[in-house]
Amino acid sequence: MKNYFLAAMLLLMARFAFGQITLENTYSHSGTYTQMAVSGSKFYIMDLTLNQCRIYNTDHSQWKTINLAVPANNYLYDVKYVSENLFTTDNAICLLYTYYIYDTINFYYTYTTRVIKENGTVLLTVPGCLYAYVNNIPAGTKLVTYSYDYSQYPVPIQTAVYALPGVLNATVPAQAEAEGLAFAYPNPGSDLINIPVNPSGKAPFSEVIITDMNGRVIRSIQVSDDRQWLSLPTSGFASGTYFYSVRSGNSQTAASKIVVR
Repeated sequence: MKNYFLAAMLLLMARFAFGQITLENTYSHSGTYTQMAVSGSKFYIMDLTLNQCRIYNTDHSQWKTINLAVPANNYLYDVKYVSENLFTTDNAICLLYTYYIYDTINFYYTYTTRVIKENGTVLLTVPGCLYAYVNNIPAGTKLVTYSYDYSQYPVPIQTAVYALPGVLNATVPAQAEAEGLAFAYPNPGSDLINIPVNPSGKAPFSEVIITDMNGRVIRSIQVSDDRQWLSLPTSGFASGTYFYSVRSGNSQTAASKIVVR
């Protein structure tokens, strides 16, 4: 009996020693952490229905709500770089957000990206901008934007570089350059989405992997020729958000988001 009790105690101690994975909270919107320069670690979500960015403390109590001005008939697409002392140097909370409008007659999307303060003051507007990334380099902190005109084909791209007054401190993935600055388009798409499978033209074989929001593989497409783009018909996909990655040899790109309308 004594040995049984000792074994049970050792088992219980081992359980607590290794710790447990504990669910802290759930959110009905997409969200992620950011490291604020002054206010510390925060968690923020993007509310597509209310056009809001809501910021939470690490105990998941609500801290701030930032209303995002989205014009009529436009839709919120992305929010990132929720930060302090990045876009300004006055400790103001700022962020970058992107919205879009769909031309139902000519069937193309137009994106706009803005940088704003918490009070709604607009610091920058970039027409056509779908992607934007911040980098700290020895010459200072730079914002690089990529603008597209989907009313034309081939789709022209304009890259702009902005010098920022602050320093990047927010925890945000910057994942553009590694993929050759190539992005899926049109995104969102209603009939067809073009996915970059070999933008550098160097890979003889690629595999495109499409997953849903839960990480389940929806489709795997092998591309064995020297094509640089894969035209993906969306007729077989339900409306929603998906992710694609491209595998070539022993390497695989990070997952990128596509939206099917």
